[in-house]
Amino acid sequence: MNNAELAASVERLMNWVDYYLHCELDDEYQHDKPQNARIQLEAALREELLRAHAHGVVASVTAAAREAGPGSRDDLID
Repeated sequence: MNNAELAASVERLMNWVDYYLHCELDDEYQHDKPQNARIQLEAALREELLRAHAHGVVASVTAAAREAGPGSRDDLID
């Protein structure tokens, strides 16, 4: 992930953390039920981790293909 993607990922997670903390700590958010906020926070964490993992997989496959050079992949149909 580049710096911009990492910053966006952290920002998305922090929004969910803020929401969760407000549900836990602020009287005005009590109606949102902290347990539901916790479930949403956990889902957001999983989503961001999967996104980062997928990005890493694609980057390593792309790097390996570049290192192999053109015409060295025999799994492609011409």
